[in-house]
Amino acid sequence: MSNRFLKWVWHHGRLGAILMAGLIVAAPVQAADTKLEDAEADKSGVNKQERGIPRWNNPGSIVNRLRRDGVERQDYLFQFPGVDWALQPWFELKADLDEKYGFRYGISYSTHYQKASDTFGSKDEAAGYDLDIIGTWTPIGRGTGTQTMFGFEFLKRNNIRTQLTPQTLFTQFGSLYSSAAPYGETDASIGELWIQQKFKNVFGFRLGQIFPITAYDFFPFKNFRKDFVDFNHVTNAAIPLPSNGLGAYAMYRPHPRFMLRLGAHDANADTERFGLNTYEKGELFKIFEAGFDTGLIPREPGRAPHGHVHVSMWHQNQREEAGITSGWGIAASALQRFGRFTPWVRYGYANHSDDGPTPVKHMANVGLVINEIFGQSYDRIGIGYTWSDPANHELDDQSTIDAFYRVQVTPEFQVGPTFQLIIDPVRNPEEDTVYVWGIRARIAL
Repeated sequence: MSNRFLKWVWHHGRLGAILMAGLIVAAPVQAADTKLEDAEADKSGVNKQERGIPRWNNPGSIVNRLRRDGVERQDYLFQFPGVDWALQPWFELKADLDEKYGFRYGISYSTHYQKASDTFGSKDEAAGYDLDIIGTWTPIGRGTGTQTMFGFEFLKRNNIRTQLTPQTLFTQFGSLYSSAAPYGETDASIGELWIQQKFKNVFGFRLGQIFPITAYDFFPFKNFRKDFVDFNHVTNAAIPLPSNGLGAYAMYRPHPRFMLRLGAHDANADTERFGLNTYEKGELFKIFEAGFDTGLIPREPGRAPHGHVHVSMWHQNQREEAGITSGWGIAASALQRFGRFTPWVRYGYANHSDDGPTPVKHMANVGLVINEIFGQSYDRIGIGYTWSDPANHELDDQSTIDAFYRVQVTPEFQVGPTFQLIIDPVRNPEEDTVYVWGIRARIAL
């Protein structure tokens, strides 16, 4: 295979499209029997001894993505003849490397297409992809709670057949923030490269190239590859969490249900610029947060809490070259699962001038997620409503409704529609409402 061909595939994002096409042809079979769950978990490379260890990461983090793509893929609609047999060596290798060396890895390819109902710009559609190669290595203390772990992520993102990426489509219809923030344009980059040390699952720290969005402001549906895609759900519009860059945090659990975390990160972080040279004049983003698991529903080993209350306080220095003033703010969230239903409420406040680090001054968000749609445990539907008061006092308020549905078609492939309704888009006074329809698909190996 020539270098020229590889370069062509890489540039146009065809690799994932080819993989998807190969999976969308076959006959249905029965959903996986629950008796096969342990076998599937072993195949995915998940160490059973670690299932009782409390998790410290958001759903979009490297650690949780490796676990979820392995253990929670069992309930699906179809199994294509020959695919499982063809992939068996891949999963056996993953399980062997995990068992012998504590090394886990995964590859995923996500695509998202969006089309807006009304635009003042020349474009009304956008499509993009997200290619990720992730992994963790735990050479010391596996399954003990006192362990040393290394993590890495290699990523590439770009548009597909359209001139715009979904991340920038909002500029065509005047929304306050992006309707698909993560699906942008990023050259092949080292997104994360860090070392983490835990001590008896009570105290720990992480240091290196970190993606702060996956560490702070806990929200169990903060995963643009599977759940919500608009900017305010993927992150929090009232917290200027930096991009992938140099940083560190320390975490302390004085009680199994109570968490404290303190972190500092490069406010000028750029995913495509890796290393110490990303720091400019010591301009930092600092954050302190506390979280409490309600315990109303017993926590399942190795999974996120079913009920959680979270408070964050942050400060960011002035970014001189970027022309962004300093600011501070607070955020709070509360959620509780009741059977298949998980309602939540979130709020954020940012104190800064019009040229501050966040697009909003006040943000309020409520919503509901329903699991096990049509009896399948991994299918999910979600809807969230957000009211935003822009930091720019010349702009009016904006409301947004974001909804999605996902179905696990095969153990490796999921797909589903997305929908957003932007009410009174702040930079488009000619339109009262704009609809944004979308379709999302993902392969994880």
